[in-house]
Amino acid sequence: MKKLLLFLFCIPFLSFAQEVNHTDVDGNKQGVWTKSYKNGKVRYKGQFKNDKPFGLFYYYQISGELQAEKKFFHNGTAAATHIFYKGGELQAAGLYVNELKDSTWNYYNRDSVLIMSEEYQQGKLNGTTKTYYYEGSLYEVKSWNKDVLDGEWKQFFMDGTLKMQSAYNQGKRDGKQTCYHPNGKVYYKGKYTDDLKVGVWEYFNKEGVTDTIINYNE
Repeated sequence: MKKLLLFLFCIPFLSFAQEVNHTDVDGNKQGVWTKSYKNGKVRYKGQFKNDKPFGLFYYYQISGELQAEKKFFHNGTAAATHIFYKGGELQAAGLYVNELKDSTWNYYNRDSVLIMSEEYQQGKLNGTTKTYYYEGSLYEVKSWNKDVLDGEWKQFFMDGTLKMQSAYNQGKRDGKQTCYHPNGKVYYKGKYTDDLKVGVWEYFNKEGVTDTIINYNE
């Protein structure tokens, strides 16, 4: 009985005996690692295997509040990431691949409402970005190609009706642009070439009657 009690008494100490911040004979990080701020608060904690991060890592503000968490996979090259506001609300969520943003990233306000989404490839905007009004309705959609605006560009009123439609070509506005009044009537329309207004631009009042005409070719 005494031997059993002694064994049970030792179990808690054995469970906490794991070495922290350990490197093997080759200098590779192994096991649990943690770093602290100068004030003693934990900066991050997680685990390494053969110098590669794996599993969950937790990152903290200098005040001690959770700042972010990353779940590493694919031999430490990818990390599903969640970033938090002070107070614990989710601020952003997305994927890092080779320490670069990749795939879809979503951003939220403190009320947990989606306010922006971005598509990345190897750290560059590639695909669609969507921006939302604070209450959650869609405001703007833009298209990107390797960090350069390229393709359709739209804006919407809060009720979902189209506010503006235009396009980019390799970072410059190109083609027709049309803007609308809240009642759906055309506000103005014209054309861009190489980021410059060209030709005839027409402006209309809320009733759809022509108000102004400007010819940018003259």
